[in-house]
Amino acid sequence: MANAAPIQLVALVARQSALTLKGILSAIPGISLVGAVTQEPEVMELLRDNQIDVALVDLGSHEVDGIQVTRQIRQLHPSVRVVVATASTAPKHIFAAMDAGADGYVLHGNRSGLEVAIRSIKLGAVWLDPGIATQVLDVMTSTTTPLPTTRVLPTGLLRIPLLPEEKDLLTEVAQSNCVDGVCMVDPSFVARLKQFAPSEAPA
Repeated sequence: MANAAPIQLVALVARQSALTLKGILSAIPGISLVGAVTQEPEVMELLRDNQIDVALVDLGSHEVDGIQVTRQIRQLHPSVRVVVATASTAPKHIFAAMDAGADGYVLHGNRSGLEVAIRSIKLGAVWLDPGIATQVLDVMTSTTTPLPTTRVLPTGLLRIPLLPEEKDLLTEVAQSNCVDGVCMVDPSFVARLKQFAPSEAPA
């Protein structure tokens, strides 16, 4: 049986972390780093000229609006999966990334999580870093603003509450080290979490 083709990946990273990230990604078996760049036009050029499976967007770069780049990738290259890496656990930043349509959410420093996230989103799942799941749970349980008790399905015809098993799944992810893919969740689950986003617009 032939080996699976390597995952073709491009990365948009902060200038100060480009070399470190190149080293990390280049050492992961089965992942081919097509390019690690620091500017939006460069990553869009790589996406245009190559058959890319996954784009890694570092939200820590002060030179580029990573949320806007994520949204642009989703619009122009819908088949490309996007994983965002961030040092921020601020709910407004987490929910902004969710709203932009990222498929994976990894905190800086979680090297093993980054590898699993890349492999998981390639399979069509969404991958949540346990630290990010913890922050979403905190918003759900400690906000001073009343949370929505219903949600509208895409049909607009039915309102149903957030299901207990959905909160249980989020708790499981938050308490997990993601062994055996525990952090893989259905994309629709992350979409449901958006109702818990803080009411203020992301900074």
